[in-house]
Amino acid sequence: MKTQNSESVRLGLFVLTGLALLILTLYFIGKNKGIFSDNFELKTRFKTVNGLVTGSNVRYAGIDVGAVKSVVFLNDTSIEITMNVDKKMLKIIRTNALTSLGTDGLIGNRVINIMSTKGRARLVMEGDYLRSKEDVNTDGMIRTLDQTNKNIAAIAEDLRVTVHHISTSAQLSELLDDPSLSMNLKASLLHLNETTQKTSQLMSDVGQTYHSIAMRKGTVVSVLADTTMAKQFNQVLSDMKKIEGSANLLTQKINQLADQVDNDYNQQQGMVNTLLKDTLSASRLRNTLDHVEKGTDAFQQNMEALKHNFLLRGYFKREEKKKAKIVEK
Repeated sequence: MKTQNSESVRLGLFVLTGLALLILTLYFIGKNKGIFSDNFELKTRFKTVNGLVTGSNVRYAGIDVGAVKSVVFLNDTSIEITMNVDKKMLKIIRTNALTSLGTDGLIGNRVINIMSTKGRARLVMEGDYLRSKEDVNTDGMIRTLDQTNKNIAAIAEDLRVTVHHISTSAQLSELLDDPSLSMNLKASLLHLNETTQKTSQLMSDVGQTYHSIAMRKGTVVSVLADTTMAKQFNQVLSDMKKIEGSANLLTQKINQLADQVDNDYNQQQGMVNTLLKDTLSASRLRNTLDHVEKGTDAFQQNMEALKHNFLLRGYFKREEKKKAKIVEK
C-alpha cells in the first residue's frame, strides 16, 4: 500500500514538472526569447514607447529577428530599449540602421522595426546603439483628425449659407437666366482668342526679325553693320538738310515777292497793278499777244511754202532723212 502511494506521488511530481517545463518552453517560444539560438544585445532610445513592453517583437525588413529585453527610463524625455537579436543578424544589420515603433497589424501589439539606410557603415557589434526615428503618434493623429473634422464642419456650414444666399438671390437668378449673357461671353472669348492669335503672330514676327538681326541678315542689319552705307546715309541726311535750307530760302523769297505784289497792288503801283487794274494796258497786252500769235502762224505758213518750193525741196528732204536715221539708231 505504501509502495503504491509513493509511486503515485512520484508520478504526480513528474507530471507537474513536465507541465511546468512545457509551459515555460511555450512561453519563451511565444515571446521569441530564442532559447534554441544565440542572441546579442542592441540598444536604442525613444522619447515615448506608446505601449511597448518587455517581450515585444523586434523585426528587420518585416521578419521577426528578436524581442525586447527591457524598457528602462533614463529621464523624463528618454527611454532606453534593450533588444535581444539573433546573432545571425550580426552579418546583416549595420550601425547606420534606424529603429522605429510600429504596430503588429492595424490595432495589434507594439513592435520595434529596424530599417536599413543608404550609405556605408560597419556591421553592428554587441551593445551598439541604433538611432531611432519617432513614429507618428496615434493620439496626435486622432486630435488632428478631430480638429480637421471641426474645420470641415465649419466650412460646410459656411458653404451651406453661401449656397442659400445664391439660391435666394433674385439679381443672380436674373443674371443667370439672361440669354444675352452667354452670347456676350462667347463673343468676348472669340475676341480674346483672335487677340491671342494676333499677339502670337506678332511675337513670331518679332522673333523672326530678332533672329535675322542675330544672324546678320536683312536690310536692317546691312544698314546697321555696313559702314559705307552708314556714310551714304549720313551724306543723304546732309543733302536733305541742304535742300531743306534751300527750300526755306526759296519760300522766303516767294513770300517776299508775294508781299511786294500785294503791296504794289494795294498802292496801285508796279506791273502787277497795271495788268490787273489798268484796262488800257491790259487791252494793249492782249493786242500784242494776238499780233504775236498771228505772226507765228504766218511764219509757219511761210516755212511750209518754202518746203514745197522746188529750189529748197531737196534740202528739206535730206534733213528729214537724217532725222529718220537718228530715230532708227
